[in-house]
Amino acid sequence: MTPRDIIRKIHAFNRLHGCEVRRIMESEGLYYGQLPILEIVSEKGKCTQKEIVEELKVSAPSVAVSVKRLVKHGYLIKSNDEKDQRATLVSISEKGQSVTNACRKKFDELDDRLFADFSETDKEQLSALIVKLNQRLEKEGQQ
Repeated sequence: MTPRDIIRKIHAFNRLHGCEVRRIMESEGLYYGQLPILEIVSEKGKCTQKEIVEELKVSAPSVAVSVKRLVKHGYLIKSNDEKDQRATLVSISEKGQSVTNACRKKFDELDDRLFADFSETDKEQLSALIVKLNQRLEKEGQQ
C-alpha cells in the first residue's frame, strides 16, 4: 500500500463523514459551518464576532454572514457590550442551545457507532498515527 492509497482512504472517510455531518445539521435546520459558531458562543456565554473568527480561523465576512443568518432564525441574540457600547456581543438563545445540544447528541451517537468495533488499543493507535501525520504536516508547513 502506497502513501497515496492511504491518503485516498483518508479523503474518502472525510467525504463520507462530512456527508453524515451535513445530514445531521440539515435535519436540525442548520447549514454546514453554523454549528461550530453556536458551540463557541454556547461555551463562552457572550462573545464578539472577532472572537469567533479567531477561534475558527476563518474570514470575518463568512462569520458575519453566518451570525446574521443565525440571528435571523432565532439561534443567536445580538446585544451591545455594557462596557463598550460600540461593541456588539452575540449570545445563544434557548432555541440555539436546544439545536446545538441535539446536534451534539447525534454526533456523539454517530461517533459511538463508528468506533463500536474498535478496541481501546485500536483507538489509541489510530489517534497516535493521526497525531504523527498532523505533526509531519505542520513541520512541512514551516519549511
